[in-house]
Amino acid sequence: MTVPESSSLVLIDTSAWICHFDRKGYLDIKSQISTLLDENLAAITGSILIELIQGCRTLKEKTALNKCIKGIHQLQIIDDHWHKAADYAYSLRRKGVTASVVDALIATIAIEYQCKLLHKDSDYNLIAKHTPLKLYSPDS
Repeated sequence: MTVPESSSLVLIDTSAWICHFDRKGYLDIKSQISTLLDENLAAITGSILIELIQGCRTLKEKTALNKCIKGIHQLQIIDDHWHKAADYAYSLRRKGVTASVVDALIATIAIEYQCKLLHKDSDYNLIAKHTPLKLYSPDS
């Protein structure tokens, strides 16, 4: 299987994964994630992995999650990303938008790898208004 350019990948935020794994509802996000997985376009980063694993209730859930995540593109966080995330967080705060450390980092990863972000967290809509963050829509 060929590796796609990072610009065609979609970084899937924890908020979207939670919808994907929910037993009911969120059919639109479940469908979008399934399509991205089938097309080998789903991406994750370490901070999202930590949030997902932290939310597991049992060892069985954790094992199943790790198995699911194994084949997904891993976007690496480098030192420069922390500095850029800090700059975005600083700039956003000056515009009245307070982003969590993790949200600022995830947005920065999506921006730096030039991929879109699939989420179910309204904070990213605010971040996208003031940064180069591009949000995923199945029509885009």
